[in-house]
Amino acid sequence: MENEETKKEQAKKIAKEKVGFIRNLIGYIILIIILAVINNVTNPGGYQWWLWPAGFLGLFNLIHFLRTYVFHGGKAKRLEERLTQKEMEKMKGED
Repeated sequence: MENEETKKEQAKKIAKEKVGFIRNLIGYIILIIILAVINNVTNPGGYQWWLWPAGFLGLFNLIHFLRTYVFHGGKAKRLEERLTQKEMEKMKGED
């Protein structure tokens, strides 16, 4: 019973992080479009300064993506559990 509650809480946390990433990504896209439009309306064919904030904010979004989908989301935890189990089996074999 407790294990089921723990899993449910973990699932809620992971879902919340994924929704947070999606919100940030949508906000990023909207902001960059607005900056690109402002840049190209006020200075058509000129220096594309909007690429700087697009790059920096894009880097932060990439880090957020990696934290949310690659290194978290339970995958790293499952890998750690598998490696721990493997090490425990080795130790049992040495006894």
